[in-house]
Amino acid sequence: MDHKQKRLFSDEEILSWIGEVTDQEINEVHQKSLVPFYDQIWESGDSSYLKQYKTDKEFLDCTSQAWTSNIGFSNPDVAFAVSHQLKTLSHVRYGFATKPRIKFIHKITSLTPGNLKKVAANAMGGGASIEAALRLAMINKPGAQQFYTYTRSYHGSSLATMSLSTRFAGVTRFKPWGLDRVAKIPFPYCYRCPMGQEGENKCNLECLELAQNLIEYGSVDKVCGILMEPIQGPGGHVPAPKRYIRELRKWTEKNEIFFIWDESQLFTRIGHWFTSEYYEGVTPDITCLTKAIGGSLPMGVTIAREDINGFNSAEEHSTFGANPLMFAASMVFMNYVERADLLKNTREQGDYITSKLRNLQKRYDYIGDIRCPGLMIGIELVNDPETKTPGNTLAADLVEEAMDQRVIFGLMAPISTDSGKLFRNVVKIKPPLIITREESDHILNVFESSLEEAIDYL
Repeated sequence: MDHKQKRLFSDEEILSWIGEVTDQEINEVHQKSLVPFYDQIWESGDSSYLKQYKTDKEFLDCTSQAWTSNIGFSNPDVAFAVSHQLKTLSHVRYGFATKPRIKFIHKITSLTPGNLKKVAANAMGGGASIEAALRLAMINKPGAQQFYTYTRSYHGSSLATMSLSTRFAGVTRFKPWGLDRVAKIPFPYCYRCPMGQEGENKCNLECLELAQNLIEYGSVDKVCGILMEPIQGPGGHVPAPKRYIRELRKWTEKNEIFFIWDESQLFTRIGHWFTSEYYEGVTPDITCLTKAIGGSLPMGVTIAREDINGFNSAEEHSTFGANPLMFAASMVFMNYVERADLLKNTREQGDYITSKLRNLQKRYDYIGDIRCPGLMIGIELVNDPETKTPGNTLAADLVEEAMDQRVIFGLMAPISTDSGKLFRNVVKIKPPLIITREESDHILNVFESSLEEAIDYL
């Protein structure tokens, strides 16, 4: 018996629904959308470039669209895999296996560091993978429900994950849930040391001692875990010192506290598969991925030590969490990174851009700090190098000027306080990992010219 469904629509009809839009529809959509849009409408993407609707102008995208399209836009290999899988099987319930799901689990665990060998995936992203990590930690440490996270951190926008993140004062208009389960400790932000020290090489990790004291003496409940972006993303591209991570890991092991990493933005972007490689073999108990791992499709992944007990069917599931399309795309992504040797390219282009930026720093006092590794580059702009007053306007103007020159830079998340302090002064350079030396030079030229224009506006 032939079960194949017949086409109801012509190619032209379908393309008219998704490929054509009128000026009236554009003008009226803002009234009907619950969320705001940027002014740009993107028509298509190819490699590291986006094409603007109507104007056909091409922009070199140094945000990889939320740091996600690490192997470029409209990658033909991903497109083939997803198209094939869509024609074969597009959805199953969470409890069922598919060939792409099986292959994905084996592939990702062949890349994971240490004994991180148990995997759960979802089709929602990083927030869902982090919530899964917290549930997993509580399952494996019964009676412990207290978690510590870091200042300037970001772990999601759900009512639960917002409590784990920095509060955006004056921006978030409601109070997140679960605040009784979460406490904050200071992030080791060496450029603006929370302990007033002069730098990583001139301190005794006083910030770690403070964090340990807050946890040991300030906890009102049994501590379950510490959740950390080892290299902060939205908070300003701040890498924790390697010495800090090494000593913190020893302390969590000694005190039987789960060490959970949020590597949402870090997977492959820093020139390594996992951040453990950058931190010289330090491995968390649980780690969380999203962004690039899905090959531009929505995906979140939670990976735990092989000796950790897993979930039952009621504790971790989602309607689309077994979506075979995302597993197919992810398989192509990981194999593409290997075949094209993109981790090496990421390190090389990142080192090149960063070295050129450090040369610029010698000529422009407004460049306060430059942070990496790889193609996770953050440039902190200040109005004065002595006071380190955040150059918020300078950063915003630079990004706007670069857009006029058809290069898209990003800005850090707005971190503010009720007392009126605002930090949104870090410019992000995070292009796809496939960029060439010529494109790196173009990025640098536009950055410098945009900085000069932004300085003139002051």
